[in-house]
Amino acid sequence: MNTFIYIAEKLSINTLLILSSFSVILGDLFAKYWSENTRPLFFGIAILGYLFSGLFYIPTLLREGLVITSTIWTLISNIGFVVIGLLIFKESLNTLQIIGVTLGFISLIILAFSFK
Repeated sequence: MNTFIYIAEKLSINTLLILSSFSVILGDLFAKYWSENTRPLFFGIAILGYLFSGLFYIPTLLREGLVITSTIWTLISNIGFVVIGLLIFKESLNTLQIIGVTLGFISLIILAFSFK
């Protein structure tokens, strides 16, 4: 555990949050692939993405509060989820959903920038 903490302390909070967000985005990407074609490989990669997301996220709490880290993590992750859904899987949103997603992003941005 001490080795893990030592390594995590060498990385900035922003780096850890980006790595964590990208890991969960990768997890969701492969979870979606798995939902369309239930190959065990897709399931395994999704689980690893979620696992690494937690491994990168938890050390941020040693140096910053839960509210700020989770808000930034959510913002980065949600941008990735929307990009994957819209661009890779060609999902569509109706007008009300677009408004909701937009307002959600705006609220997360306001929260993220209000802490510093």
